[in-house]
Amino acid sequence: MGLKSFEGVLKPVPPFDFSKSLEFLSDFGPTRDEQNVGSNSLTKAVEVSGRTIAFEVTSTGNVENPRLKFVAYSETDFTNEIESSVVDRISFFLSLKDDLKEFYKIAENDECFKPAIKRFYGHKQVKFLTPFEIACWAILTQRVPMSFARKMKEQIVCNFGGRIKVNGVNYTSFPEPAKLQALGTEKLLRLVPNKRKAEYLSAVVEAFGKIEEQWLRNAPYDEVLQWLTNIKGIGDWSANFVMVRGLGRMENLAIVGQDVALDAAKIYKGKDQLMTDEEVCRIAEKYGIWMGYWAYYLRIYAEFAYVFEKGKTHLEQMN
Repeated sequence: MGLKSFEGVLKPVPPFDFSKSLEFLSDFGPTRDEQNVGSNSLTKAVEVSGRTIAFEVTSTGNVENPRLKFVAYSETDFTNEIESSVVDRISFFLSLKDDLKEFYKIAENDECFKPAIKRFYGHKQVKFLTPFEIACWAILTQRVPMSFARKMKEQIVCNFGGRIKVNGVNYTSFPEPAKLQALGTEKLLRLVPNKRKAEYLSAVVEAFGKIEEQWLRNAPYDEVLQWLTNIKGIGDWSANFVMVRGLGRMENLAIVGQDVALDAAKIYKGKDQLMTDEEVCRIAEKYGIWMGYWAYYLRIYAEFAYVFEKGKTHLEQMN
C-alpha cells in the first residue's frame, strides 16, 4: 500500500534564507543523522497524534520573497486536524513567523555586531522539532559526552520512535510523551543505563504528558520557566535551553552563562578577552525582546569565526 500525501506552500516572514537553515542542520550534532539535508531541501519525520509523518521542504523563493513548498507523507489518510498540525510543526520548527526586521534595525547601531548580521542575514533559529525532545535531550546530555547521549537517544528512538520510508529512505521520529508514559523508571533503565537519568526522564515524560504545547509557547515567560524548573532534573541551564531552542522564547535571557559571555567577548572585546555578566546584560538589554536572537547570533557567529580562523591557520601552515 502506497503512502498518503498532501502538499502546500508556506510563506515565511521575510527576510528568510532557507539555505542557512540547511547549513545549520547539516552540522547540528544532536540531530545530524535524523534527516536528509539536500542542497535546497530538507526531509525529516515527526510524530503527530500517534502517527509518524515525514515532510519534505523545498525552497522556491528567495531571501526577500521566501516561499517553501512542502510535501507530507503518512501511511494513513490525513485528516484536516493532522494537516493543520503538520503545517504548524514545520512552521514552528523553522521559525518561519519570526520577524527579524526590528532585530536587524537595532543591530544597525551596533558596529561590533554588524559582521554577524551580514554573515547570517535571513537566518532564523532552527529549533529542536518538539520541546519534549529537547527536554529529554537536556537530561541525556547531563555530565556525559554528546556521543554517549546520542547512543541513549538512539535507543529510545529505536525502541519507541516512529518509522516511515519515503523514496527508499527510512526516517525515524522521536516518540511523543504518550508512548513513554507507561514505561516507568525501571523500563527506562534498559534504554538509559543510569538510574538518575532514568528518574529524570520519567519526570520529563510525566510533565510533558500533562501540558499543552501551545501553553508552553504562549504563556507568560516566567510562568513557563517556573514550570520547567519544577520538573525533577531540569535546572536553570536546561530550562533556558528548552525555552530558547525548543520553544523559541527569545524575549529574555534566563541566564547569561559562560558561553554567552565568551562569545560576546570575542565580538565586542577581541580574542582572549573576558566580559562580565553585567557588561553582557547591558548590551543584551538594548535588543529588548530580541535579546535571545542576539545571543543566538553571537553563538553561531563565534562558531563560524572559529572555524574560519582555524581553516586560515591551517592554510598558512601549509604554505
